Amino acid sequence: MSASIRAENLTLDVPIFLQRERSGSGWKDLFLGAAFDPPSRRLTRLLEDVSFEVGEGDRLAILGRNGAGKSTLLRVLNQVYQPSSGRLHVSGSCQALLNMGLGFNNEATVRENIYLRGVAMGLKSRFLAAQVESIVEFAGLQDKVNHRLRTLSAGQRMRLGFAISTSVQHDIMLLDEWVGAGDAEFMRRAKERMQDRVGGSKIVVLASHSVGLLRDLCNKGIVLEQGRLVHAGEIGSALTAYHRLMAKLQEAQETELRYRSLSEPGIYGVVDKLSVVDGGFSLEGWWADASGGVPETLAIRLRGRRYFADKVEPVKRPNVMNRFGLAHDDYGFRTHFRLADVASIENFAGMQVLAGMQAGQADTPLVLGVGVRKLLRSTISR
Repeated sequence: MSASIRAENLTLDVPIFLQRERSGSGWKDLFLGAAFDPPSRRLTRLLEDVSFEVGEGDRLAILGRNGAGKSTLLRVLNQVYQPSSGRLHVSGSCQALLNMGLGFNNEATVRENIYLRGVAMGLKSRFLAAQVESIVEFAGLQDKVNHRLRTLSAGQRMRLGFAISTSVQHDIMLLDEWVGAGDAEFMRRAKERMQDRVGGSKIVVLASHSVGLLRDLCNKGIVLEQGRLVHAGEIGSALTAYHRLMAKLQEAQETELRYRSLSEPGIYGVVDKLSVVDGGFSLEGWWADASGGVPETLAIRLRGRRYFADKVEPVKRPNVMNRFGLAHDDYGFRTHFRLADVASIENFAGMQVLAGMQAGQADTPLVLGVGVRKLLRSTISR
């Protein structure tokens, strides 16, 4: 049986519920508001008029910044969401590694959860009965097979979900990032199985921020922005379009930041320099909050994970002091991250730099400066 995916003008609207602002305070006002002022229901559009087609042998990359609609599109392709309009034609059996906890029940045993998740994936009970031992062995849970799921750690649950999800080969594989979790030994086995399943699939659709992985694995790419398809073509042109889009968005953000004062609450700042060094990389730039304070914590969000800086070293930045009329010039920073798996500039695609005013908290994005963006673009275009 041949495999194919054809999306024709896919549009997805989903309901959201909004509660209007109330001036009252206290438990009484809260309960009265919940009882007599219910939230209003509105529709929000997550995908709009998305069309593309892939056939046997294709490996499709879905590119876009956070919130562009990548994961939503994967769920539509897996028919978790039904499009509000448009048509979707999927030919061939489909395997989706999107939610490792789908179908799990905390009060059921590991063995029972293998059946529950397997049935949720569309697998037959007879097939699952023959796979139980190999699944628990791969997940390293032989001694937990009759334990309730709630007694397992988050990592053990992830390993169990991965082992079940990859227990069978399908024609089409849908991936949200390159999946792997656990200790070094399990990561090695997970990577081998992933490569085997991807190699055996007729079609692979992958959403990831890892440019190197997408370039090596995929032959086609699409770029999403605010739920709309802005580019479709071979992987080289898709990566170029993606980085041009990101550069345009970041340049607009940086221009806005440079030409406004610190009059609105929040943290402001720009990352001016990125350097790969032994055992990790370093960042340099400036930051400040609206009251003239110096943020305390710096972190990055990369490939869905957050990493905190080892140490933030203050640097004199008189230009920042003069630009914003601040009391001193200690608003520069230099910091180092120990990340052995980030050995190349190419691995920084999709990175966000985050700042926070308290230790262990970093949620406000800083702008990547023009020099950093040019460095990333020049390396990616080689």
